[in-house]
Amino acid sequence: MSTPPRKNLPYTYPVKGGRYWYFRHPALPTARLPGAPGEAEFHAKYAQLLDQVKRIANGATTSPGTFAWLVKRYEGSVEFKGLADPTQRDYTLTLRLIEGKLGDQLFRYTTRAMIKAVRDDFADTPRKAHKVKQMVSRLYSWAGEESLVPDDFNPAKGIKTLKPKGGTREYVCWSDAEIELFLAHCPSHVLTPVLIALYTGQRREDVVRMTWQQFQGEIVRVRQSKTRALLDIACGAALRRHLEGRKRSGVVICTTAEGKAFSANGLSQALRSAILKTPGMPADRSMHGLRYAAGARMEEAGCTVGEIEAVLGHRTFKMALKYASQRTRARSAIEKMEGRNGA
Repeated sequence: MSTPPRKNLPYTYPVKGGRYWYFRHPALPTARLPGAPGEAEFHAKYAQLLDQVKRIANGATTSPGTFAWLVKRYEGSVEFKGLADPTQRDYTLTLRLIEGKLGDQLFRYTTRAMIKAVRDDFADTPRKAHKVKQMVSRLYSWAGEESLVPDDFNPAKGIKTLKPKGGTREYVCWSDAEIELFLAHCPSHVLTPVLIALYTGQRREDVVRMTWQQFQGEIVRVRQSKTRALLDIACGAALRRHLEGRKRSGVVICTTAEGKAFSANGLSQALRSAILKTPGMPADRSMHGLRYAAGARMEEAGCTVGEIEAVLGHRTFKMALKYASQRTRARSAIEKMEGRNGA
């Protein structure tokens, strides 16, 4: 069957010579179309998506009381506008998904089963499914704050998170031996962001944005992009020596091998490439694992819960504490065994 011209199928585009087809429109999330042009399931889904586009264009999904109306109210709120720019962008993507699925539904009469069905539509991507569920719950919480629904009305509450096949990915805390091994082989353009992450515990997004102005000798001043918290973090001696020995060129501290500023994804890719080239280095280590290592070191150094949480955030602190506690127990076990054998 020949592939029809795209002009006959607005908003569609083929991939891999027409083996797969997608629907793309600014008002909706990109959607995979089942089958191929000429097949019933393809045109049924295509007609459904076209209808959504028409209803959005006609303003049908912005009727008062609908999810689309609630989303627009939330995006115009001081709470939403007060979020950090990266968080706003992330939320906006998820809000568009919700509009595409629930836009014309009356949010006061939406049931848990309906929200669960929307979550299940994204079962192939559990992380996206979880974000959709979380954002629906946040919308209801905000609606309660605005007296649009009763305070305790939240049908998204209690819906379980979908687990990916093989279990949820766990970021692994770098061990001291792994850190020592990697630093001995690390290329210079990766070494600086690795040391910053290890000694400050910051997210990759904040590491790549860090400027020379933020390095103030004994402290590193950080404005966290996610929380907007302003932190003064003690600059460890090893990190301070390294930065003081670096030639300052440009605004940001961390640059690629070509001297350009890193993106967050670019840094992760550069780190992965360096890890794979390091003999004996486990392949699943990451920038986030360095945050855990930083937290574990803080805990072992005697920092308080409040101090560690201020730097890492609550969830990362809990994971870092888990690793630090496990390492402490392991060392204690070995010391007891050696003491028993030596007796």
